[in-house]
Amino acid sequence: MNSFKNLHPITLMCYFISILSVSMFSFNPVFVTSGLLGAILYLLMINNKKVTFKGIFGYLFMFILIAITNPLFSHNGATPLFFINDSRITLEALLFGIFLAIMILEIMLWFKCFNLTFDNEKLVFFFGKAFPKLALIISMTLHYIPNLIDEFKSILAVQKAFSKNKGISVYIKSFSAVITKSLENSIEKSNSMAARGYGKRKRTFYNNFKFTKYDLLYLIISIVLFSVSIMSIALNTAYFEFYPRISINSISVMSTLSYGTFLLLSLLPFIFEVKEELKWKYLVSKI
Repeated sequence: MNSFKNLHPITLMCYFISILSVSMFSFNPVFVTSGLLGAILYLLMINNKKVTFKGIFGYLFMFILIAITNPLFSHNGATPLFFINDSRITLEALLFGIFLAIMILEIMLWFKCFNLTFDNEKLVFFFGKAFPKLALIISMTLHYIPNLIDEFKSILAVQKAFSKNKGISVYIKSFSAVITKSLENSIEKSNSMAARGYGKRKRTFYNNFKFTKYDLLYLIISIVLFSVSIMSIALNTAYFEFYPRISINSISVMSTLSYGTFLLLSLLPFIFEVKEELKWKYLVSKI
């Protein structure tokens, strides 16, 4: 179930821009943890749970690599833990590496949520009027990447079964065949769109997206929550510093408000999905 994706493309785009802006430019662990929690809960609602957890565990190697690499190359910090070849490993560098890994994981999961929510039609609707060629490129890219992977697997299976070549040469030939085929398809697609007059007149859409009162409501909520979160960062009410020592503002009404606001912004899609699922179960029970 993915009811959140049924909102208007403008509302969805504003929400994802808001959540990603705070996630990428805030160096506060509370904000990053809240964003990660919201992304995971939303993915669990709209995606297969086994696939979701498998994908998260797939990032585990990257997480460990980033967390370990930072203290090995960055020796900033005032709290040394131990020394490796006269190079000190500090607590601050280790914690910053863990924080950086969590932030990258959070951003990647939110982009995955974006891909599952914002389909090709919404992207073309959003960019089609102002930038028709950009919209076509984005749509084709999102369409061809999954197809490219499937085509590569199919050609690789045939090459392994019938080709005399073994080892890496099989992969090289399969990849070359996939790239050639995808380029030919891209040229045919672009020529077809040009022949049909794409971008020369006002574009029509298969889906007629209507901006409803619910879209306006969630748009206003997103903007208000985003504004409060950005204001708290600008005013340093959610101040957090890793170097040279870990320092954080004392808990106050403003900092608590900023943390709670961003947590609510992160959980907004999850809350929407839970509300729609409860509504659906209630309507089914009335039948």
